[in-house]
Amino acid sequence: MSVRPSSALREKADALALLLSSGQSSTIAINALFEELGITNEQIADTALHGSVATGHIGIYKPEEVDGEIVYSRDVSRKARWTYFADIPVIPAKGTRKRVVLLGESVARGFLLDPGFTPAQVLGTLLNGNADKDEFEVIDLAETNLGMAGLKERYREALALEPDMVLFLAGNNWRDDLVNMILTDKTYLSRVKDALVVNQDISSARTILEELFSKLVGSFLEYVRTVGGPELPVIFAIPEFNLLDCRSTPGERFISRLPDNGIAGWIAARDQAELALKEQDAQRGIAEANRMIALDPSHPYGYELLADAHLLLQEYDKARVYLETARDTALFCRTNSKPRMFNITRQTILREAATHKIGVVDIPEVFSRHLNGRIPGKDLFLDYCHFTAEGIQVAMQAVADKVLALSGNKASGKVPAASIRPDQEVHAMAHLFAAIHNAHWGQQYGILYHHCVKALQYSKEIARTMIYYCDMMNRSASNNLCKTLEILVTGNTRLDRYVHALLHPRSGKTMEIDLVNAMVAALQTAGVNLNKYVDDLRNKEHGVAGQAVNLLETFYHATSYDEYQGTKAAFYQARDAQSVFFLVAAKDEPVFFDISLRVPGLQEEGKIRVLLNGVQVSEVAVSGKWTRHSLTVPADICTNGINTVTISWPVPEQLVAAEQRTTADEAILDAAFYVFGEIVTFTATSNTATHFELN
Repeated sequence: MSVRPSSALREKADALALLLSSGQSSTIAINALFEELGITNEQIADTALHGSVATGHIGIYKPEEVDGEIVYSRDVSRKARWTYFADIPVIPAKGTRKRVVLLGESVARGFLLDPGFTPAQVLGTLLNGNADKDEFEVIDLAETNLGMAGLKERYREALALEPDMVLFLAGNNWRDDLVNMILTDKTYLSRVKDALVVNQDISSARTILEELFSKLVGSFLEYVRTVGGPELPVIFAIPEFNLLDCRSTPGERFISRLPDNGIAGWIAARDQAELALKEQDAQRGIAEANRMIALDPSHPYGYELLADAHLLLQEYDKARVYLETARDTALFCRTNSKPRMFNITRQTILREAATHKIGVVDIPEVFSRHLNGRIPGKDLFLDYCHFTAEGIQVAMQAVADKVLALSGNKASGKVPAASIRPDQEVHAMAHLFAAIHNAHWGQQYGILYHHCVKALQYSKEIARTMIYYCDMMNRSASNNLCKTLEILVTGNTRLDRYVHALLHPRSGKTMEIDLVNAMVAALQTAGVNLNKYVDDLRNKEHGVAGQAVNLLETFYHATSYDEYQGTKAAFYQARDAQSVFFLVAAKDEPVFFDISLRVPGLQEEGKIRVLLNGVQVSEVAVSGKWTRHSLTVPADICTNGINTVTISWPVPEQLVAAEQRTTADEAILDAAFYVFGEIVTFTATSNTATHFELN
């Protein structure tokens, strides 16, 4: 006689099977489901250890016996992940040199400069050039996209290499581990949900999130010491963030669902703060930014504007504090935000590392000393967290000093970090892909142009790559169907490591307008005029002259590849009071629009304004139900090339208590962020016949 499992157990088993088959899930979530199924942590650990011992792998490396010694070679069966690791075919058997194993994520890899210039290379050169008695080898096991769970696994595996010291340069990818921890613990989830959605107490929600994050980080430090044993020297290098030159994306600026008249007040304060800073009025900017923060302390933009006001006053210490606070609002998960080191993570490591006999190199403090207190920006960072060559030099000098001290060596100073440099081509490729990477993460034109110009300064040959890239991004076909992608990849072998940056999410391609424009402008400084070619190509591929263009395709409204983390709707949702679309049209040609939209929850009829290039062209009625409108824009408003179409949505003056709680049982993020409007169809054409067919 068999006993059928309960439906609850079946649901947990199904969830576990899904997580295990995905190959991407955190072991935190998996272990929690194992425990709910009655499988103990000890059993899980034994099973995982048995699998590791059975294969003996360390990441992509498998053990092989060569001349009676065990070496680790890249496993061809794991070739798909080779580019996530250092470009090292074989890890040799341990010899007489002191072995330092480097573990971490893409910052430790030297992302964008790798494989030509990496932290491991610089550290090895510094150690062997400056140690007074020992020789060192640095084993580079850093892995792009590695989270905390993966880092634990890699650390445990790496002990087979018999390290004399382990160096962690990590922590930027740990938010996902926090999210998994919350989602797999009903108590944690309930606490966050009650604070964020039911009580709408953002300060309390932040306190809870930071408390849980600190607990998670503390457990990692304890794990490191327990697994490594009491005698293994361990150093944790804490990463820094590009505070000055990396700002929040449009997705990270989604407007919260604020009670009463909070949304209207926040938008009014934002508009006034932006105006004040444009007019260089720092004091008014400070006042308005503080209003924004008082209304919504979870939103990054108020802190960023407040920091900008203090930068105008040259009050750098205050600006730093507000930029750090802006960075840390990513805890609220508006989007799949850029990787970063949160202040709570840093403070937990600084506070608890010594308890576990773990040495610390505080790179934020190292960079501050290097810059004489200035805020770190594009001089030390290529993007949000990945170092420039100078950033690697400065960080690894501090790490080398720590390694030498812990190993009983005196630093001679014979080889300074600044003397270790990448070649010109490595610099050029790094800045080119920094421009691309920054664009994909929603950064503004100025930083994109900076990197494009830098790339051309290091190598004029990079112009050819830029031209092909501009061609590819203006095609309506997916990148993997473009001939120029093949030319890009086959024409430069250095691109293979970053080929993922040349691709885009499925059905998610954008025109990358700011990046293409930055490349075109940078190319002009090198004597290459691409303006007409780009304009003609945009017209051919996206122009409304001979076709009806669906403005809801990502080409025409998305400016980055960050994604909303809540429920994905089958239609466009506006989470700001204005929605901006891009229209490729010709001067002196009328444009006809066909749009179906609604404002969810709107009880009475409202109005939306439609603007073309900042000029109002229509005002139409909207309600909580879908309504369809046909609009005609006069011929004298359009310009040649890219035009902007702005939908200005009604701003709620009051959100009554009942309305605030109607979504309290839905997904936390869906309840936390306000939807101003929804669009199910939005087409444009300047062809009269096509327009009439649409209607």
